[in-house]
Amino acid sequence: MQPVARPLGLVLVPPAQLTASYSALSYIRGAVVSPVCISAAVFASCVGVGLAGVVGALGAFFVVAVLVAASTRYGFVRRHLDREAQTRLRCARESRRVRLLRPAGPVRIQQYLELRSLVEETERTDPPESARFELQELLEHFSMLANTHQRCLDALRLAGSHDLPASLPIDPKRSKRRREIQARRMRHREACLARIERLAEEIEAVDELIRLIAQRIACPTEDIDMDREVDRRLNELDELDDALLQLSA
Repeated sequence: MQPVARPLGLVLVPPAQLTASYSALSYIRGAVVSPVCISAAVFASCVGVGLAGVVGALGAFFVVAVLVAASTRYGFVRRHLDREAQTRLRCARESRRVRLLRPAGPVRIQQYLELRSLVEETERTDPPESARFELQELLEHFSMLANTHQRCLDALRLAGSHDLPASLPIDPKRSKRRREIQARRMRHREACLARIERLAEEIEAVDELIRLIAQRIACPTEDIDMDREVDRRLNELDELDDALLQLSA
């Protein structure tokens, strides 16, 4: 049997920035391999080939690389590289989740797409709260649970557990070894069914938790005390009326 999945646990600590520990060399490496730098280097190399042959192409490529590396000193360039790193990480995580969910079928994928839309909307509404509750990690957990759940279902189907009887009949014609193996299969089937039920509950729990967090963040928490505001304005009107009466007296 596969190891039992651990229960869901949340650590409400904001994750560190993706590029917080980046050094200057890391920024230079990211800038040099960026699509913008590669495109500019190819264009400059083509121009260099036309003007001075191979030497011109190498020189143009070197000049572009130096200029791009020098540009990483500026803050807006580093912010752009940070955004690119975040995008690459997000795409890699999304690809990994889809690979895990693909065997589970279209229904589970559709459920994941709904949860992902909620997470993206929540991140746009309140990024600090989204990071605090680690919604991306919850999506990771959902994908792993769905994949494990489907693997358990496949294990039952491949092993032909549906052909086993509900209880072990006493048949003296069967050998003792065969009865022992059949009893082991029945125990494994019961354990697998119990795990499938537990995984299904955990999947739905993660679904409801993500929806709860999205609902909580979407609902504004700041209430306006309209009674106090109305009373304040009425008092101002009374003061204004009193002042007008005093002036007219």
